[in-house]
Amino acid sequence: LPTRGILLNDPIQLQIARYFNGERHTKEIARGLLCDLSIVENFADILSEAGLLDHDEQPTRSANKDFGEQLIALRRDPESALITYRAGVKDAGTRELNARLQSTILISGENRLAHTLLVALQASGFSHTRLIGRSQLGAQITEDDLCGIVVRTSDIGKNRSEFIQELIRNAQITRSPTVPKAMPDLIISTIPLEWDYVQRWMSEGSVHLHINPLIGGVVEIGPLVIPSTTPCLRCVTLIKRDNGVAVDSEFVRTELPSAAIAYVSGLIALAVAEYFATGSSTLLAASYWYDLLNPFRPPEQRHWNFHPECGCR
Repeated sequence: LPTRGILLNDPIQLQIARYFNGERHTKEIARGLLCDLSIVENFADILSEAGLLDHDEQPTRSANKDFGEQLIALRRDPESALITYRAGVKDAGTRELNARLQSTILISGENRLAHTLLVALQASGFSHTRLIGRSQLGAQITEDDLCGIVVRTSDIGKNRSEFIQELIRNAQITRSPTVPKAMPDLIISTIPLEWDYVQRWMSEGSVHLHINPLIGGVVEIGPLVIPSTTPCLRCVTLIKRDNGVAVDSEFVRTELPSAAIAYVSGLIALAVAEYFATGSSTLLAASYWYDLLNPFRPPEQRHWNFHPECGCR
């Protein structure tokens, strides 16, 4: 149900409100309704003060845009519609979406989850998202890559590198006007921990998020690590050891089932968007355990502290 609103007493206001759909400037609306521009602008101010209207410099759709621009606008619209509800956003999400184009994200470890997460982040506007592959992977897509969502039977035999580029081209909203940064803003690990990589991320000060392999029916997401600021992945491992939590299974490579891949990749993409927009996340110094056999059960959350045996601070 709506949580706020205003009562429209003037019939012209209702007509104007119907034109506030992101397709026209205020001048175009005034001309279309044969009313004074000040009436449209004053009503826009009323809605803005009530938190019911966002302002965007460019219409989302316009007859003056070519097909490519129209297509970009159509793909941006759902993202903008969600972002407008983020606290403090009054520009239809334009600033946040533009910031996503400047952000560099690396997905460490190529697996079924990584492929779907790559597509989800590209489709969310993070155009500088790339996979860090491993040398042991074959040069071609195989049946082991199949998940039925991103990689299909018809993709078997395709060159792996060319296929990844194809995924990026088909998923991204638009190309970024900038080049990827030498140092990524975020690294996401989708395979079992590789301590040499973790040590490198820590020494380089790279923010990183880890997703543990499926253990039983549960998948652990987090923590999100900011080196020297929040507990690292070694702190988490040591705390688990101290509390009698077996971690051996965390180093066994497993694949999530297809429905779980779609579910988890969506959660992560939304969490990443929140982190880049706000600079904060509930995944900082915390992990969430999702029971995939009880999908509507709230996840178990655990908070982590620095461990005295770890020298990450």
